Amino acid sequence: MNSKFPGRGGRPANMLWLGAIFLVLACQFSATSAESGAPVPPEKFSDDYYKVYGTPDLTVSLDSYRLYQGEKSSLYLTVANRGRVTSFQVNEEPGANRREEIIAAQKEQELEKLRTTAQDVSVRLRAENESAIDITRSVAYPGNIREGQTSARLEFPIEAYENAAPGLYRIYADLNYTYQRDVSVEGDEDRPESPDVFYWYQPLSQTLPFDLIVERHSLAEFAILNTSPQTLSAGSEDNVVKIAIKNVGSEAAKDLVARLVPESGIYVAVDESPIPILEPGEEAELIYKLDVSKDAVPGKKYRLTVNFEFSDRFRDHLTDWENAYLSIEQDGAGRSAAWALLLLLPAGLIIAVKNRDKIKGKIKDRS
Repeated sequence: MNSKFPGRGGRPANMLWLGAIFLVLACQFSATSAESGAPVPPEKFSDDYYKVYGTPDLTVSLDSYRLYQGEKSSLYLTVANRGRVTSFQVNEEPGANRREEIIAAQKEQELEKLRTTAQDVSVRLRAENESAIDITRSVAYPGNIREGQTSARLEFPIEAYENAAPGLYRIYADLNYTYQRDVSVEGDEDRPESPDVFYWYQPLSQTLPFDLIVERHSLAEFAILNTSPQTLSAGSEDNVVKIAIKNVGSEAAKDLVARLVPESGIYVAVDESPIPILEPGEEAELIYKLDVSKDAVPGKKYRLTVNFEFSDRFRDHLTDWENAYLSIEQDGAGRSAAWALLLLLPAGLIIAVKNRDKIKGKIKDRS
């Protein structure tokens, strides 16, 4: 008699039985998964062949630590990995006659060396004072950096605002990466040449501070007015050349030294022209002594770069530069020969005309 749970009361009872059965099965399935599934890393790597200690250690360096007020520029940064293996210990020896274990141990020892490689590195720059410094593109990805390796140069466009006060500004480089915390290799006697490899990766991060120097461009500014003389002869020596300059800025330049750097073909005997102070709107004359190569090209304009080194009321060791130009003409001997040729040319023409008239007269008399 199958009416032990007759009527409507039978369905709830059946559902209770089904629920109990599913609960038991679920518990059994969960227990089986815990035993046969992927264990947590310490369980997998506790009995591997070797234990290696050490991590990546990243450092950053910049090409330049200097910025100017109101100027857009770029920081060029490189990342170096100075990490190293600090200790290496044997956890378990492979069986002497177990080929698959020997191969697995050798493989594990080789892979353990990659522990100090920083993988998938990202670099993010951030300014402590964002109201003064704007890092336009703040993140770069140099990839993997092995122990002892330096990354390629990473470019970070940056700007110091016009109102940024001169001084030091703290920048932080946030480095994020992963590293191989451990590796375990298990041999298989059925395929000893192809052991199973298990990796344990762990994320790491470093924050490295450095300081940028924000400076202001000087308000002293120079312009070249003229050069005297404007031409020199090829092969000439001890030429005194005067270059007139003016401070067209709004700040006085103190302890001004103007060094002349000419283009190849012109040589400087006296290359400095010092000026104690050049006030705004004031003019001065720079005096140099130049020699010209005999191989200098006549008719060519040669560039003379004037490098200014000076101080203003805010800073020392300021620099600026402007260009002046000189033309080269033929040397004296060449000009004399040219003049002689020009003087002889009319005389030659006169003689040729006279000879022509004599020849015509003789022909006329014979006829």
